[in-house]
Amino acid sequence: MITQQRSEAADRIRLVTRFGEFEADPRNLLTFPLGLPGFEQCRQFALLSSPDSAPLQCLHAVVGPTASFLTIDPRLVLEGYRCVLSPSDRGRLQAAPGDSLLWLALIAIDPGGAAFANLRAPVVINPVTMTGFQVMPHDTLYPLRHPVAID
Repeated sequence: MITQQRSEAADRIRLVTRFGEFEADPRNLLTFPLGLPGFEQCRQFALLSSPDSAPLQCLHAVVGPTASFLTIDPRLVLEGYRCVLSPSDRGRLQAAPGDSLLWLALIAIDPGGAAFANLRAPVVINPVTMTGFQVMPHDTLYPLRHPVAID
């Protein structure tokens, strides 16, 4: 069950997800102008983390249908992970060539409990504009399902 409540005292959003309970500052919400594939109606997300779940984070929709995704920095999954954004993707993110961007791989867990990171189509976030997109870098050789060991 996922609930969303505003905390009057701190003007924070309390989110209860299948991955745990979190609080988010409304000023730190991310906008995904196109949503995520399969969740196009979800356009506003919170990136949630806790010391107990590190290095995993939860990308949780705060508006629209219920959607929560486990994410991880792809460089923690595969040493040397590197993708180059196309000029059009960089433009959508309003990012200059030298800008620092946040890259996240979405994690899927199969019915047997095995975890896989999608390294082929990462989520990329511009922390300056708080805008994100899931991108498919041109000529990527990374797998759609790369095994991840989650303890």
